[in-house]
Parts: sequence; structure tokens; C-alpha cells
Amino acid sequence: MMGLEFMRDVPFRKVYIHGLIRDAEGKKMSKSTGNALDPVELIEEYGADALRFTLMAQISGGRDLKFSESRLEGYRNFMNKIWNATRFSLNALKDFEVPAEGLKAVPRKSDLSVADQWIVWETGQVTKHVEDFLEQDRFSDAANALYHFVWNEFCDWYLEVVKPVIYGEPSDERRATQLVLAQTLNRIMRLLHPFTPFITEELFAKLPIRGGALIVEPFPTVRNDKEWLAVGSKEAAFEMQIVKEVILAIRNIRGENQIKPGQLIRVRLAPGDDRVQKILGENKPQLMRLARLETCEIGEAGSLAKCAVSPVRLPDASVDVIVPLEGLVDISAEIARIQKAMEKNQKDIGILSKKLENESFLKNAPEELVAADRALLETLRARNERLQESLGRLV
Repeated sequence: MMGLEFMRDVPFRKVYIHGLIRDAEGKKMSKSTGNALDPVELIEEYGADALRFTLMAQISGGRDLKFSESRLEGYRNFMNKIWNATRFSLNALKDFEVPAEGLKAVPRKSDLSVADQWIVWETGQVTKHVEDFLEQDRFSDAANALYHFVWNEFCDWYLEVVKPVIYGEPSDERRATQLVLAQTLNRIMRLLHPFTPFITEELFAKLPIRGGALIVEPFPTVRNDKEWLAVGSKEAAFEMQIVKEVILAIRNIRGENQIKPGQLIRVRLAPGDDRVQKILGENKPQLMRLARLETCEIGEAGSLAKCAVSPVRLPDASVDVIVPLEGLVDISAEIARIQKAMEKNQKDIGILSKKLENESFLKNAPEELVAADRALLETLRARNERLQESLGRLV
């Protein structure tokens, strides 16, 4: 009514209605029960951006939200991640010469590494997803897409992969990587700004490529960023996916067999076809450095006795990651560990199978719960098969 009176127009033409924000146990917040939280106190402890992002990442139309401070602490860590990644990037861009074209500057594709082309491609993908989600009022999906891209793809992978280039000698490749880094940072800040306006506004002012205040900068879309996104490559994204999955498989083998992260190990990679073998060969330096390898043989699987094996399976690629364990772990202790894991796994399978054979449970339980239990049972059985295979290679 105030809008109609003073502005001669309705104030809002679209209203987004979300569920209640409840406490961590799902109870309605109330002063009488003492479970209400003061947002001002939360902002003072965790920051306004962390609180905003926590709510945006979880809230959706029609469902109540269970609010917990542990989630809030996690998203505060995300704010710290953004800050530290930007600080590292700005240090890497100290000698960066800003092109006269500014935001319109595009490097020659021939100067770009696979990682550079991949991160530009991923930037295009997350831009498209966020744009689609916002148009559909799926704010939590948009927030989570950005979280995954910034934390996992940009911080954990891209910044690590390009370190040798950034710290290397001046070259066309280094200048191209610096331009990609500067341009990607610019787009990250603009994409995050509606969700975390305070930290992004402050960091944006420090970027080498920027306009005026971030609040008046255009929001990135696939349509208004075609020239930049054109230097990305789907093939480079495919290559990086293989490299990442192989490194993760090696790290998982380290974790499962309690091999120290800093210890250099020997690895054999058995690709499923010539194309994958070529990709692994071209990216061998990255594999050696990021997976901390002493040697990396690419070719036949060879004997699997006394080895840990982790198969990497992608829609269009496969690789068997093989790590010889002799000299790295106590084989007898590893056999005992696997046998113990199989016993526990078998016990869980028995309990879940009995539950799913109960007609009363199947009749009265929600369909989602029954489906989740059946999926878990399949997962446990598959895990048991993998453990059996691992045991067979060691005995």
C-alpha cells in the first residue's frame, strides 16, 4: 500500500516464498524455547557474506531449512578460501601488463595450455548453469554451482596446475596464463557478487582487470561473454577430467593404504585406448608433480600381484591406476585391514538385506527411504567385490 501511495506502482511484481528457517534439530525457532539465533551476533562472529551464502545455498521454495552453525562455519571457510586464492593470484599477477582492451582482451589460443582452455570452458559452463538457475529462482542450485566451481575447479585444481608456469620464466605461455587468471578472477567476483557482495566488492577493487564499482558491473552471461568463452575447449576439459581422476585415484590409494602424502611412489597407468594413452603421456609432468610420483609408466597393466588397483571409468575413457605396495606397506597388516573391512561390510549387507525383506517395512516406509536403502545395498555389495579383488591380489 505504501508503494501504491508514494510510487504509484506495486513495489514487487514477483515474490519468492521460502520455508521456515528452523534450528539444527528441525524445531521451530522461538524465544520461549531458547533456540532462536540472533543474526547480528552471527554476522559479528562469521561475517555477513558467510551468513548470506549459508542461507542461499540451502534454502528452496516449499521446504524448511535446518540451520546449523557448523554449516555457517563451513561457508566462512569458503570466504577465507576466496580471499586466500585472490591474494595468491594477485601475487602471481604482480608483473602482469594489463592489455589496453581490458575485459575484452583475448589471448591467442595457440599460447594457452590445456589447463587454461579447460578453466575458460568451465567458466562458461558455470556461467550458463548459474544464469539458468537464477531465471528459474533456483537460488540454492546457483550458489552450490558457484561453490563447486570456485573451491574445487579454480582453487584446488587450476591454481595448482598453473604454478610452474606462473613461477617460470617470462614467455608467451606465461603471459597468456596470467591473462586467463586475471580474466577468470574478474568473472568469479561478478558471478559471486549477488551472493557475497561485501568480500567481492573489496577484492574486485584490487584486481588488475576491472571496471568501476562491482555493484554496477554487468553480470556475466554466456551471451555477453562469447568472445572470451570461445577460447575454452571441451577437448581440454576432457583431458583435464582424465588427469584429475587419475590423480584422485592415486591419492585414494595413498589414503586407503596409509602411505604418507609426501612419499614418492611408483605408479603404472594402463589406459583403455590410444587416445587416453596419448593424453596421459602429454600430461605426465603434471601427474608426476601433483601426485608426487617417483616413476610413472604408461602402457600395459603387467602383474597385479601385491598391488593396489583403482579403476578410473569415465563415459569415453578408462584407465587402471596400479600402485605396487611392496616396500610401501606391511602386506600382512594390509590383508588384516581388508579382512576386517569385509567383515564389517558383510555385517552391514546382512542387516540391510533383512530390512529390505521385511514386508511391513516395504509397505509402510516412504518410497524415497526404500529406494535409498536399496541403493546403499548395491553400493555395499560393489564395495565388497572390490575388497575381495584387493585381497586376492595380496594373498
